[in-house]
Amino acid sequence: MAGHNDGRAHASHDGRAGGLLRQADALLTDSAWEHEPGERFRTAYLAALRGAGAMIALTGADRAPRARSRSAWVLLRRASPEFVMWADYFEAHSQLRAALEAGLDRAITDTQADEFCSRVGAFLYDVDDALVATAKSLPQPSRGRDMTA
Repeated sequence: MAGHNDGRAHASHDGRAGGLLRQADALLTDSAWEHEPGERFRTAYLAALRGAGAMIALTGADRAPRARSRSAWVLLRRASPEFVMWADYFEAHSQLRAALEAGLDRAITDTQADEFCSRVGAFLYDVDDALVATAKSLPQPSRGRDMTA
């Protein structure tokens, strides 16, 4: 399993949001090389966090006065209501991720880890689509002087 990037040029995503999405792609790709399902899950979860960070950065929700929460999933819900289902899905896996980070023995199968990685990939596609849509809606810089004046 590789990262979700199927040839889309994330380099075209400027700024902090694009950088976070590129990090997410790299982490998801790295997760595919993990032999232990727990590590595969943990690395994919980090990719999802970076994807959430990209959406939060895109909307500026991390700079809003109400952005007191440290939970990426709470901030994602506020930033992008269309991502509420994703926030709920990943938040439901937060305790497992925390247990794995703490070194606690939590059983996770290859199938569960692979399914989670697949869901992270789908989430990152949605984030990429949001970045592309936002970029298309922004005014494009002129490529030269307006010679009609």
